[in-house]
Amino acid sequence: MKKIIIVLIIFGLFLPAAVALAKFPDDLPVFSAMPDSTFYFLKIWYEKVVIFFTFDLAKRAERYTTFAEKRAYEAEKMVKEGKVDLAAKLEETYKSYLNKAREALEKAIQKAIDKKKEALKQELDKKVEDVMNKLKESINL
Repeated sequence: MKKIIIVLIIFGLFLPAAVALAKFPDDLPVFSAMPDSTFYFLKIWYEKVVIFFTFDLAKRAERYTTFAEKRAYEAEKMVKEGKVDLAAKLEETYKSYLNKAREALEKAIQKAIDKKKEALKQELDKKVEDVMNKLKESINL
């Protein structure tokens, strides 16, 4: 029983730290791996995980834009180093990220419009109901 309590206390102490580490900050850490690096795939995987766990569409669009800017910077560096083929791939990724950012923004805008429409509809329904109740009251008098 004492072991269970000790484990629960230790777990309770480390759980808040683990939750804090699981959150993705607004200023994402920068991995310095360049596209010609062996470990560049880790950077791309990390970005995909970050985007996957970004549920707010506006924030997702912002992250896509940030990652697109990183690809543009990397492409510029690759051109300076004479690695034009790699720079062309990065340019395609840049365009892809910008398109995904645009799509995410369009979805966010559509979602906001739909929410606003629903709120207006409910408000109008309430007003119609109030008017109908007043009419019934006036007819009954």
